[in-house]
This record gives sequence, C-alpha cells and structure tokens, in this order.
Amino acid sequence: MSQVTFTGERLHAGSSLFGVDLARHRAPYVHALERARQAGGRLLDLGCGTGYGTAELARELPGVVVGLDRVPPDAASRGSGARWVRADLRGIPLASDSFDLIVSFQVIEHLEDPRVYLEAIARLLAPGGSALITTPNLLTSDKINPFHVHEYESDELRQCLLPWFGEVEMQGIGLSHNVAPYFEQRLERIEKIMRLDPLGLRELLPQGLVTWLFAKGALLVRRGIQESDTGMPDATIEDFPIGPAGPADIDLLAVCRKPVT
Repeated sequence: MSQVTFTGERLHAGSSLFGVDLARHRAPYVHALERARQAGGRLLDLGCGTGYGTAELARELPGVVVGLDRVPPDAASRGSGARWVRADLRGIPLASDSFDLIVSFQVIEHLEDPRVYLEAIARLLAPGGSALITTPNLLTSDKINPFHVHEYESDELRQCLLPWFGEVEMQGIGLSHNVAPYFEQRLERIEKIMRLDPLGLRELLPQGLVTWLFAKGALLVRRGIQESDTGMPDATIEDFPIGPAGPADIDLLAVCRKPVT
C-alpha cells in the first residue's frame, strides 16, 4: 500500500519541518486519551488521516479504537492494534450508538455543509458519550489553506453544533511562549508571499495547481524558519495547553454531549 502524497494539509510523522505542527495536532489526542481512560469502551477517530493519532490512542487504550477515513493509514500506524475503516461520510458501515468517545480533529473546516458529518457523529455516539471536535480558530488562522472550505470562530462553531448535541462546551488550544514566535514568523512569511499576488489571481488557477503551490509553499515557509537565526522551536504537547476558549487560541476544541438524533 503506497504512502499518502504530501499535500501540506495531511501531516506525516517524522519530518523535522513539521515538528511544531505535529505537536499541535497531538495535543488534542493526548487530551482525548485521558478522557478515554475514564470513559472506557469504544473510541472512534473520524477523519483520522494518516492515522498517527489513532495509532497512539490504540497503543495506550485497552478498548477498541477505530480509525475511519477515505484514505488508508500510514504503514507505521497499521501495526498499532487499531481497527481501520475506509469509508465516506454518507456510507459509514458502523452501527448507531457504538462509541463512548468520538474524536474528529481538523475535519469540519473541510466541509461546505457539515450536516451529514454532524449527523454521523450524533448517530454513532452512545447516549452517555462525548465527542471532541477541533478546528482552526478563524481569528488566528492564516486563511490561505485551499483545503479549508469554511473556518469558524468559537461562537459560530457552537451554534453549528447545537442542533446535533444538547450540550456543547467550547474550549481552545493555546500557545506557549516557546512556540508563539514560530507562528508569528510563519504568518509573516506567508503574508510576504501573498503580497506577490495583490489581485488574488491565484483564485483563477486550476485547483490542482493551487494545491500543488500550497504544498510547495508550506515547505518553503518552514525551511525558511528552520534556516533562520531563531530556527525551529523544540515543541511538545505542553506548548499547546487546552483551556476555556479565547480569541488568541490557535485551534478551537468543542466537547459535545447528549447527541440529538
């Protein structure tokens, strides 16, 4: 089974250029791990991508861990003990009320209409279970990712989720002083590149070319930071603390309970 092509959107473990990004995305998985240890039972990672987070959960939890995505997991993830399902949102072959905890990280921003996605989470979640949903915070996003159809502010995301869950608690993923300068420098470099296209002509390009340029730009920006005087920070999950939602958070985290079906 071949490796998933790098796009600048799906992260692959092991690259020094993306160490900060991987720590950022691992933080909610570690948070989910603590919740899963309390909840027990079955866990679903909906939109698991290359599967590194699902694999980490499966290695640490005694219960059943299922990773679901349209693409296969990386080879390193497949030996973790997780169970893998390849499926589309409109045809998920899993029974209703099957999972005590559902995690879905950095997925909802890819969907123009999230209703099918949220309906699936509400259907699959057991009545006493919880769902954790993360997405970039619009207030701090660079807003250039061509794979992101719609990004959210905290209140907007909560209103989007409430029809499907009787209880929605908004939290956020913050930045430590160790990694905040990296994100500031990254944004500055992105803005410098975007100034080369003041008329927004990139929007007229074929989508395949836009995504190719995005992947190349992701590498260019990070290599520039790595080779700068400051270099890449040595980031860990502690650099991305989770707490009450605030405008400076890098990501939003919604804790959803009491599914409405």
